[in-house]
Amino acid sequence: MADLPIEIITQILSQLPVKSLLSFLCVCKSWYSLIKNPNFIKLHLNQSLISNSNRHLLLHYSSLHSAELDLEPNRISFSELRHPLKPRKIVIFIGSCNGVVCISDESGNDVFLYNPLTGSHRKLPSIPTIDLDKDCLVYGFGYDSKNDDYKVLMMIQGLKNRKNSRNEAKVYSLKESSWKCVKSIPYYLYYANCNGVLVNEALHYMVKRRILGSKLCKFIASFDLRTESFSLMKCPKYDVNLKTYWLMRLYELGGCLSLFINHHSCDINKLSPYELHDPILESAEVWVMKEHGRNDSWAKVYSIREPRKMLSMVQLKPLVYSDEQRVLLEIDGRILGWYDLKSEKFNEYTIQGMSFEPVGMEYFVGSLVSVEDESRFQSRTLSKKNKKK
Repeated sequence: MADLPIEIITQILSQLPVKSLLSFLCVCKSWYSLIKNPNFIKLHLNQSLISNSNRHLLLHYSSLHSAELDLEPNRISFSELRHPLKPRKIVIFIGSCNGVVCISDESGNDVFLYNPLTGSHRKLPSIPTIDLDKDCLVYGFGYDSKNDDYKVLMMIQGLKNRKNSRNEAKVYSLKESSWKCVKSIPYYLYYANCNGVLVNEALHYMVKRRILGSKLCKFIASFDLRTESFSLMKCPKYDVNLKTYWLMRLYELGGCLSLFINHHSCDINKLSPYELHDPILESAEVWVMKEHGRNDSWAKVYSIREPRKMLSMVQLKPLVYSDEQRVLLEIDGRILGWYDLKSEKFNEYTIQGMSFEPVGMEYFVGSLVSVEDESRFQSRTLSKKNKKK
């Protein structure tokens, strides 16, 4: 390839997986400079997003494991990552964007931006310790393309939802490497343990708001990462008269905001561990906002009527939506597979490298994006060179 023009070499390399590119850093100085070039990193990321390639899954609980999603059709193999929170007992996943994930410890005090494939990471400045018995702490992570900046939103709300309870919001900027206060969310968080869902460079949260006197209604709050301000969107008109308990979660599917509703025959939050073997998940449905910000663009795209056939007792969670009318589902933190929306058939993966304990599964796109500051990166590189000498 030495005789090929640099433009052709660039195009070829930009379509390769991250692991291959990392191994090619040792080929020659010109390839090293090319692969480390910010313009090439952006080109490679755009190629992955357009071609829907470089897809990976992340397991998180007592450790972090990653796996390539498209390597084998019926089997997926996870390998443990040396993440910056190790050896903490529990790793909390906050969000992912452009190949970078945001993770924290169980308390939410230690937060890192981390590229699972390259190892690049940065610890965010510490925040005051939160009393989780009195306040809830939620985060959100995303990218502001106008300012070319990765940002983390942190919100603290009092659990009592009183007028005088704590309600604060801060934004961390990777470019500025600092936190700043922003106007807090003017609504009550519906779930105290759900971090923001990134769609269209905005973070989304289920909230409740009092209307018509004392009635509390559900809405979706959207935090624009560019303007750093909140707005409100309506939920889809799902059937609220069903005699089941429903658990609602927001997700990103195919670039769209989606609402996934699990219908249960009883309240799973009131079940004892000995009752979890009983079939409680009755059905599930997915609503998608096809045009972001337009309340009238909500549409129910599919329903799963008999989740027990997939051995699901508690919860279905969508991870990836495929162009072939399939959705990758995580089932009760133990089972993984593709669900065909037309045939309603489920193709379960054979999973390797996963413990038997329930875990959290997330999806991210592999990239070369670095979150390290330049001085730290240069000092680490010099240290490696000196060791070799």
